[in-house]
Amino acid sequence: MPSFSATKARSLVPWIAAGCLVLHAAFALLLPDRLTPISTLGIVFAEFAAIAACLYTARHAGSPWRTLWWLFAFAIALSSAGMTADFYAEATGTTGVNVAPGLQVLLSTLNGACLLLAVSMQFDPRTLRAVRVINASLSLAMGATFFVLVFSVAAIHGAKHAADPLFMSYLFDAMDIFIAAAATIRALGAEETQERRFFYVVAIFMGVDTIFPAIHNHILIRHDFVWLDLFISAPYLLLVVLIARIRSADLALAKPSPRVARWVRSGSPFFLSFGLLLVGMLVFRTHLYVGAAAMLMAAICYGAVNVLTQSRGIEAEESLTAAKKHLEGLVGVDSLTGIANRRAFEQAILTDCRTARRFAQPISLLMIDVDFFKQFNDANGHLSGDECLVQIARTLQATLARANDLVARYGGEEFAVLLPATAEPGASAVAKKLHEAVAGLRIPHSASPLGLVTISIGISSCDSSTTPSPVRLADSADRALYKAKQSGRNRTEFLPMEAEAAGGTGNLPLKGAEGPA
Repeated sequence: MPSFSATKARSLVPWIAAGCLVLHAAFALLLPDRLTPISTLGIVFAEFAAIAACLYTARHAGSPWRTLWWLFAFAIALSSAGMTADFYAEATGTTGVNVAPGLQVLLSTLNGACLLLAVSMQFDPRTLRAVRVINASLSLAMGATFFVLVFSVAAIHGAKHAADPLFMSYLFDAMDIFIAAAATIRALGAEETQERRFFYVVAIFMGVDTIFPAIHNHILIRHDFVWLDLFISAPYLLLVVLIARIRSADLALAKPSPRVARWVRSGSPFFLSFGLLLVGMLVFRTHLYVGAAAMLMAAICYGAVNVLTQSRGIEAEESLTAAKKHLEGLVGVDSLTGIANRRAFEQAILTDCRTARRFAQPISLLMIDVDFFKQFNDANGHLSGDECLVQIARTLQATLARANDLVARYGGEEFAVLLPATAEPGASAVAKKLHEAVAGLRIPHSASPLGLVTISIGISSCDSSTTPSPVRLADSADRALYKAKQSGRNRTEFLPMEAEAAGGTGNLPLKGAEGPA
């Protein structure tokens, strides 16, 4: 909690700023012409106060955000340096008649470049470092190109033609509007409270600092009124008030939605590239190579950011898909069909065989294969093949009457149905129902003799007189399925589980499968 004195000091800042503005107005309106440099000194004082406020805030800000406040203070310092030089020229009587001094233009250009860099810097750990470098490069390139554009109509000693100051005024207005828009967008998409505070302050300040200096410049070109200095000092005094009154805690509830935050984060490269493209097009008329280079850089950087972003998105999607499959494997669900997967089947057959052995119960296993499925995929495409498997899986599961019966996707187009406490007659009856259910789907299949999708089933069972073994049961069912396919498909074949281990090298590699119950 802030101390009482700090809270009181913040509440006094608006009154102090208003008093300074009134005092500046008195100097500008009441002092004789020979003392008008004091009005310029009022602008310098307001800028120094804004710099001090930024540095004070940077001192108490978090690690990444203090960089933004330092950069903001440096940008104001550049503007203050130009105004200080202007005050010196007025105080010493060395001011010429030029209304667009080149030094002021140079420092204003650098000021805009620093502000643009500040509003484009990103510290979100989710943003790739390469993207941050590209954004910073775009900002610097835009400042450099703008510098070339401005000094194509002005020299360090001033403007070349009488109409040039008005043109430069429009250029700086456009730059300020661009920075204000960028700061506003960043403020609306900022997720961290300290980041949000910075961009809210900069957005409001730049909005006012765009309007007031524009009025000042457009009037100054025709009339040199001293009171116009108020339009320069007022935004900086307002900045001091904003820094004092807007706190991070006040913006805690202004957190944007995740969608807006994503839009702002992903749209930043477009905004910067578009700005550089526009400035490059303006420079292209007078500096062919500079303009062409700026436009080319805008296109390359925008493309590079898109490639990096999409590559990371694809990588993240692949990681999520792999994690999803791994999780589904752990929980025993097949990702395509939604029925039990191979892992769940292996665990279930181990448990059911042990139960059958303990209570001397029969057990049956059905291995099922979709007939001519490769030809179905080739003719209809993999999406249709996946949909076919989903329909068959749901049908097999819906046909099983008992809750403890299990249907699982064994692999590819092969399914397994485990029937605890079921001998061969019961298993054959279930197989018949499964044939009828799948045929009832009436899925067209041009490569099938019947013109529809059918299944082949291999059954293996063991009764209470034989000790059930998961490996031998699966091996016998698999060989029965092979026999059904060799005999013409769309049929059921039965082979009893081998009593000896001769057939125990089947398709179910389960360690410890034949251990004691």
